[in-house]
Amino acid sequence: MRFSESSNAVTPPRVARVLWRRKMVCLVVAAVVYLGGVGLLVMRKPVYQSTASVALLPITTNSSVLPNYSNLISSLIPTYVQLVSSPILLDQVALSLPFAVSGSQLESDVHAESTSSAAIITIVAQLPSAIQAQQVAARTLAAFVTQLKNNGVVTTRIYEFPTLPSKPAGPSLKVVLAALLMLAAILGLAAGLVWDRLFSGANNGGQLTDMTRLPDLGTVPDVSEQLDMAAILADRDGSVPQDSWRALRTNFLRGTGHLMRSVTVTSLIQGESKTTVAVNLAAAVAEVGLTVALVDGAARHPGLHELFGLDNSQGLSSTVLSGADPASLLRATPAIPGLQVVTAGPPIPSGLAESGIYLEQLPKFASLVDLVIVDGPALQGDANGALAASATDGVVLVVPPGAARMEHLKAALRILEGSGTPVLGTVLAENGRLVSLSKATGDPDTLQPSSG
Repeated sequence: MRFSESSNAVTPPRVARVLWRRKMVCLVVAAVVYLGGVGLLVMRKPVYQSTASVALLPITTNSSVLPNYSNLISSLIPTYVQLVSSPILLDQVALSLPFAVSGSQLESDVHAESTSSAAIITIVAQLPSAIQAQQVAARTLAAFVTQLKNNGVVTTRIYEFPTLPSKPAGPSLKVVLAALLMLAAILGLAAGLVWDRLFSGANNGGQLTDMTRLPDLGTVPDVSEQLDMAAILADRDGSVPQDSWRALRTNFLRGTGHLMRSVTVTSLIQGESKTTVAVNLAAAVAEVGLTVALVDGAARHPGLHELFGLDNSQGLSSTVLSGADPASLLRATPAIPGLQVVTAGPPIPSGLAESGIYLEQLPKFASLVDLVIVDGPALQGDANGALAASATDGVVLVVPPGAARMEHLKAALRILEGSGTPVLGTVLAENGRLVSLSKATGDPDTLQPSSG
């Protein structure tokens, strides 16, 4: 499956899931915006508005005006609107007022509105004082009428005189609070989406599916208390790990896993519980009666020989170092019938290409068992990660919680795209620890926890 722009397609269900998991971010941002807006409303000084209206009528003494009055007034009204707030007129208004103010100060307090169909100019004055608002509106009206006197085109008739406003201008408090609440909600939702995009870390399988559009195969539990590998798969009521591994197996086989002869389990970097997933997936599949070969494909960081307490003098690398028969490298695991292990084998000399081990030797194990599960090298910092993936039929990608940001997943999926092997799905690893067979217990079938 290619990781492309379609992986980030925005759909209502995905948006809803993102908003739900980022609900605290949404609520906090919405609360801050709403409370901040309410604070600004409380601190805002009231503004009083007084208006005056002037009708522009044609001069009856000019016979050339009447036939073209409608067209003429339509072209003149924008000019008259600008005249009301012009510096020349406002300077005259400022000089006539009973309180000290300049024309430039009135520019932000006075403006005009027009009703073209009715040829009416409305003068609006908005000031912190109701009395001053009325005075400015009245003096502006007088100055405007004076400017239009004897213009030869229109005559003015006062349609509405300025009145003393009884309450501050603006919409009702209920309307403002409702609009503020809506704005806070929109910004809160937007903040949740942005936060998820910038700081998202996958903490459950659903989030991984949202981020990658890959199937969610399961979540690996904390297995630190599971000392016996067989106990992980035993039928014990209330065993969360056992249920999780079985769910992983079911999801794996239900997808395209049942058509696969070989699968690589890998992660972006070392230490992200890929071996935990590989071991337990192999054991879970073997539980249903299939024969499984668990192969240590991490030549530079081998671990399965320690995990199962096996000698590593013979392993996968022996197929090219000494021409060993792949069948001779399979080692049965008494604790898990049907599961056989292939260790990594001796280190490969620097002059010998490792590609032959993965591309030529790994496929040979598929003819010996029902399913080969390769504990592959990490994808980043090891060129063999892509090689191991390309040598198998499918890939299972293991990612850690929180660290599985979009960039983290993109990096892993870019590498896997180059291998040409389909990614069957993702597994979220929750503090998984490796388990190892220890001869120190005196019981080779007992599994002890180790740090891996």
